[in-house]
Amino acid sequence: MSSTENNGRVKLAVIARDIDYIKKAIDDIRKNYVTQQEFKPVRLIVYGFAAIVLTAVVGAVIALVLK
Repeated sequence: MSSTENNGRVKLAVIARDIDYIKKAIDDIRKNYVTQQEFKPVRLIVYGFAAIVLTAVVGAVIALVLK
């Protein structure tokens, strides 16, 4: 067996190992996935809070301009 063949086999083994790690990582991501239904209440709370803050800022700017 030549050195080139051996290097090729080692590279192939490394690639196969990396693919296994990627498959495991994808499985972990799928287990910890958050669906839109689960995320919707969080989104509504954050959007509501942002709307309140934006309304307060705009109100303060208008109050300064009219003063």
